[in-house]
Amino acid sequence: MTTDNLNRTPEVKPEVVFLGKILERVTDGRMLVPEFQRPFVWRQRDMLDLLSSVLNGYPIGSLLVWETDGQVSPMSRVGPIPVTPRPKGVRAYILDGHQRVATLLGTLMFHDELENPQHDVDWKLYCDLEAMEFLTEPRGGLEPQHFPVRELLSTSGYLEACREIQDKVADHKHAAKLLQAADKLANAVRNFSLPLITVSEGDMDTAVTIFARLNRKGRRMSPDEMVSALTYKVDQFHLAKELDKLLDDISHRGFGGLDRIFPLRAVLAAMNRDIYARDFADLLIKPELREKLPEAVAATRQAIDRAINCLQGWGVTSDRLLPYGLQLVFLAEFFRRCPEPSQEVANLLQRWFWVTSFTGWFGGVNSTQARLALAEVRDLADNGNLDAFKQVNLDQPALPFPSRFDTRSARVHAFLLYLASLGPRSLRGEGHLDPGALHAELRSKALSYVVGSGLPSELQSSPANRMYADRDHRGQALRALAQLDDPVLEQVLTSHGFPHEAREHLEGNEREALIKCRLEHLIDGERSFMCERGVQMPQHRSGDPIADSDESD
Repeated sequence: MTTDNLNRTPEVKPEVVFLGKILERVTDGRMLVPEFQRPFVWRQRDMLDLLSSVLNGYPIGSLLVWETDGQVSPMSRVGPIPVTPRPKGVRAYILDGHQRVATLLGTLMFHDELENPQHDVDWKLYCDLEAMEFLTEPRGGLEPQHFPVRELLSTSGYLEACREIQDKVADHKHAAKLLQAADKLANAVRNFSLPLITVSEGDMDTAVTIFARLNRKGRRMSPDEMVSALTYKVDQFHLAKELDKLLDDISHRGFGGLDRIFPLRAVLAAMNRDIYARDFADLLIKPELREKLPEAVAATRQAIDRAINCLQGWGVTSDRLLPYGLQLVFLAEFFRRCPEPSQEVANLLQRWFWVTSFTGWFGGVNSTQARLALAEVRDLADNGNLDAFKQVNLDQPALPFPSRFDTRSARVHAFLLYLASLGPRSLRGEGHLDPGALHAELRSKALSYVVGSGLPSELQSSPANRMYADRDHRGQALRALAQLDDPVLEQVLTSHGFPHEAREHLEGNEREALIKCRLEHLIDGERSFMCERGVQMPQHRSGDPIADSDESD
């Protein structure tokens, strides 16, 4: 920060404000949500719990807002409600409390004439006046005791809802009881107040730093959204949106399910920053670092594109086939520094990938070891050093064949790369399947059971009892295989890693023998696959997989 910025000490003013007044400030454009905030992400249960706290008078936390007369781009909606900023004067921007304010504004003020807000929640909530519980519209339809939350702050709407209770409930005592509960509900909402902390006189750096420190713990923001807040400039660069564009680009290539943390780490690598950085407020509040972000993101986008080209050449056609997301980070940094490696260097890089995949290297190291390994990849890229790898021992034996099919295991992902390399054919016998596209669309359901049930547990859960199937296939694959005739059946079986003798077991409905013979054939075939890629053989034929992949279903 500059000396001028440091001299602009913020003034902090606490007050207690009625809920209705806060919502009024939002609707008239005096209180806004800055664009660097993440969008509305609360679930239905979160919304119902918040309303329950209001009804019972429980604290829901304070709101923190930043007052400024400067121009800051706001969100056009708060929850489902369109908001127009006041044209002139001081505005307050919510730094902490967006999800709560959006919930209260949306549930208390959303009406049918408003445009669909594109959220995966129902804003039309009701309070069961008998149970005094909040709920969405019941499947059996609305009853007189279901009071619409959206009418609680509107005098005319509230009176109309009360008249409906009187008209529909014949029992006067029951109607009076419901009206008494409605009065209690309305008073609870109208009299509810919460602490409002206003920060003024500070500059943008002060505001986003406060915002970042508030959101440092828990899962309130994703790391890229945090960095976006810290690097926010009006009408300029917004990191989260740039990463959205990047993920949209690579989604067409099968990598759209990649966790957002990995492109962010690739950007940090491109800036020569720590890829495991956590304190983004300290890391990126410096203007000289913020100025480097656009260039770093552009370079990272090109590097990730080259890395995916390389991965696809190795048969990795989906993020679900990639054993570790960090492999893409390391490869992107390599190709950022060395877009066109020599054949020798490219061959060594390929061996590095297969060794780290089959040995589960990234699953067994700490952040310090990973940083040292990244330095080795940079050395290979910058200097063509064929002896660069020390952290990654290229002669380390592979992990054994996984005894269970567990998509949380990177070793299972490595096995799937071998299975995909066989060119699996459609179970209809026509053409080949596209494992990458199947994973991108169906995730872990891209593979079907060969035998649905009835096997010993160690065979039922074995990878040998899974195979790629057509996207519209339902049930066990055994039935589809049994319907195929020669020579199509032989071709299909071979393409899915079944040995020649599997056909006899299939025809005799010998299910256990079928999976056993395929298991041994897959282990041998995968070992040959490893050998061709310079990976040392495992010391054991089979072993329990470790849940160590970057993502899980």
